[in-house]
Amino acid sequence: MPNDCPSLPSPPVPPDIDLRSHCWMKLDLCRLHSSDFIHLANNEEFGAAVKLWTEAMRQVPAGSLPNDDTILASLAGYKGSRRRWQKIKPMALHGFSLCSDGRLYHSVLAEMALDAWTHKSQQASESLSDPRAKDRDRLRRWRTEQRAKKQAKQVSEEKPDPASTSDETFQGRFTETFHETAETFPIDREETEKETEKKQNIIVSETAAETFPETPLSDSPETPAPTREGTLCQKLRTLGVRAAPHMVVVQEMCARHPDEHILAAAEIALEKKGSGIHVGYIAAMLKGGATDGKTNKNRSTASPPNRQLIPPVAVGGSHYIKL
Repeated sequence: MPNDCPSLPSPPVPPDIDLRSHCWMKLDLCRLHSSDFIHLANNEEFGAAVKLWTEAMRQVPAGSLPNDDTILASLAGYKGSRRRWQKIKPMALHGFSLCSDGRLYHSVLAEMALDAWTHKSQQASESLSDPRAKDRDRLRRWRTEQRAKKQAKQVSEEKPDPASTSDETFQGRFTETFHETAETFPIDREETEKETEKKQNIIVSETAAETFPETPLSDSPETPAPTREGTLCQKLRTLGVRAAPHMVVVQEMCARHPDEHILAAAEIALEKKGSGIHVGYIAAMLKGGATDGKTNKNRSTASPPNRQLIPPVAVGGSHYIKL
């Protein structure tokens, strides 16, 4: 297809329109939903057409497409399926027409491109005529925001506190009427000073009594009476034996043996083992166990068992078998 075809219509947009810096496109939804295309195209054809619309706005000139079937298939997303592209191509290119420069143009996209280009050129002319217009606009917005914040802060500070207002009104009324009462009723300063001192002393005494209540002083703290176990353990610890009143061994020894026997056994154990022994060693000595920590099978002190108290054992018949 030649680039210049005099029989074809001229392009609806100038060739220098470049909208590749725009990240959006203005789509008229009312116009789209009232068109015949949305009722004739299926979902696949509609998707391919929308892709071609967005790609056309990124072309130069904007709103146009190249008249090349391979490029169009790639732009619509059908680069690897040419047969599928040929099937949906007529509806996907609905509204596009070939112009004299050899490119395809859409009338609605051309209007959108011209509108965006006009807006862009206006912004560029404003910035060229007044390069500090954006700075002034930004400064104006910042000042309005600061003014609004300041007003909100003043309003919040001007809100009266009920407690403070009551105090202020009471003090103001008192100061206003104080001179009149002083003139009409003369007050003796000495008497007023004495009365204020008395009131202050009473207040101080009451607060001291509330904060530091009087507690009855006891003559002497009650000390618990010493127990036998505690006294015995104290004596054992002085000798060098580890013992405590809460030990079960100590309580059993106190229940079975007198203190003299326990202390004598402790002296014997200390002569053999030295200081630092446990009270359980002394308890084993008193029970008749070995004093050197090993069990003595042949105890000389233990009494032999009374065999008369053992019941006789029933012996059964003979278990021998004759061969």
